[in-house]
Amino acid sequence: MDTYSCTYQVRWSDLDANGHMNYSAYIDAAGDLRYRFFTEHGYPPQRFMEMGIGPVYTDIHARFLREVRIGETITIGYQLAGLSSNGGRWKVHHDVLKANGKRAVSIDIEGVILDLASRKPVLPTAELFGIFSLIPRTADFVSLPDSLRQA
Repeated sequence: MDTYSCTYQVRWSDLDANGHMNYSAYIDAAGDLRYRFFTEHGYPPQRFMEMGIGPVYTDIHARFLREVRIGETITIGYQLAGLSSNGGRWKVHHDVLKANGKRAVSIDIEGVILDLASRKPVLPTAELFGIFSLIPRTADFVSLPDSLRQA
């Protein structure tokens, strides 16, 4: 299965009180990976800001399978799990793998593009929608309904 991925070195600031990677550090690292993908395809974070839009989460589900500790190198994968035909709604999937290839965390995120002035969901530009078509898809990719729900 095709996926976009990068490696990540777990830092001290990523840890929780139990000495393993904090759930929010996984979410942040996955977000960085998505911005990296869009940057590599000509749509850096500054472009989102200039247009007055930004991606927002409407739903996050994480499943924690194995501990990850300081100094470990993990690989975070990125795939598109769902998209509406007008690009107004999207769903992505991230698998976080330990160095031995075993899955540590599975993250599913749904979201919309938010107009930062009106604070309401908007459709992506044609160019931004085109970049969504470049994201590798999951084997169980689904078409999402076109309706925009309030973020």
